[in-house]
Amino acid sequence: MTVVDALWPLLRAVAATGEAAWPALAAALPPVLLPMTARQPIGRLRDHDDTPHEILTRVLERLRAREFAAIAKLCAADPPPPLQAWLRVLVRRSAIDYLRESPEYQRRTAAWVSLATLTSAAPGAIDSLADKRNALLAFVRAAVDRAEAEYRTAGDDAFGALAATWSIPRIHVRRLVQRGAHYLAVIDAVLAGHSYPEIAAQLQLSRREVELTVQYLEEFLAARRFGTSP
Repeated sequence: MTVVDALWPLLRAVAATGEAAWPALAAALPPVLLPMTARQPIGRLRDHDDTPHEILTRVLERLRAREFAAIAKLCAADPPPPLQAWLRVLVRRSAIDYLRESPEYQRRTAAWVSLATLTSAAPGAIDSLADKRNALLAFVRAAVDRAEAEYRTAGDDAFGALAATWSIPRIHVRRLVQRGAHYLAVIDAVLAGHSYPEIAAQLQLSRREVELTVQYLEEFLAARRFGTSP
């Protein structure tokens, strides 16, 4: 029996008896969940020392909410879902909650530009989320296509010319030319909800390359003021 599978009796006990069984489950969850928190696409917040425990706190709050409704639903499922995958979704949603609550996120005029905020939808917001994903993908594809086309025509001179047109630092144009294929592949995978290690394996990149690509994408979107009000 794996460490994750060993949680099933504790989850079922909580579903059956509620608060009395909760302390044992709450004590068993951190060793399983904390490693998952390190793989969440939440930008610079991932580097904060307190981030894993902040995410963990939100996971526990989700599990305890509405008299353990999520646990009751999980244990009532027939057949039950793979517990590892269920926990990953829970951690990802809690990480996004943490991101949205951060002061840095709240200061943004277009907060949803962060890629992490486009990987999970709140009930009733699916259409809006899908529209945002599609708009973001189209925007990045158009930028990559234009940068590559102008580079083919003008060479290195295209970096300065397009940077001036877009009013952004030229490094962003250079990255579009040099990393355009990675940008598009990574953004597709991130919006599909894959973790950084999963994306790295799929695209045969290092995890660091994936992290940098996400960082560069978000910096480019911020520089272009994508999603901000006119």
